[in-house]
Amino acid sequence: MKKATMIRIGLLALVIVGLGGLAYATNRSGEGSAAAQSKTPPVKAKSGLPIEQVTLQGKLFNLEVAANTADIARGLSKREEIPANTGMIFVFPAGNERSFWMIDCVIDMDIAYLGPDGTVLSVYTMKKEPLRGEREPVADYEARLKRYLSGPGAQFVIETPAGTNDALKIKPGVKIAINRKNLLSHLPR
Repeated sequence: MKKATMIRIGLLALVIVGLGGLAYATNRSGEGSAAAQSKTPPVKAKSGLPIEQVTLQGKLFNLEVAANTADIARGLSKREEIPANTGMIFVFPAGNERSFWMIDCVIDMDIAYLGPDGTVLSVYTMKKEPLRGEREPVADYEARLKRYLSGPGAQFVIETPAGTNDALKIKPGVKIAINRKNLLSHLPR
């Protein structure tokens, strides 16, 4: 074979290999882009509620989202444990004064009230209380439960295992990075 022909075949082989590599790279990045562009369904908790990942003072938490009246009323009641790095985030349409209680709760838990921008307004460790007695009227039971008040402007409420607020130094004035738009998308329409 002549030297010129060998060079042409070599160059052609390089072009083919280069185009093949380019096609492979394009296909791989296209797959990633398609996956990134398609909205994946939210991850669900055992409770059936969607999960939002929220970073609290540098620690990632998987929080169940309660955004409708029934889920907010149920909250974490009757749970015998709240595993580490989990909890619940309650979503309301607007900031307002909120009041939570420990109805049907069998374990202590921490609560942090947040303003619309994620600024912590108030925090508490809510203590479990004796459950409703067999003959105790519901109204009497509810009347004896301690209320934990948010102060004005609370739009989001986070409940986590007892001790979380102290361990992570979550206190009024701390800013929690929340995806407000994502959270509000869970509200009933």
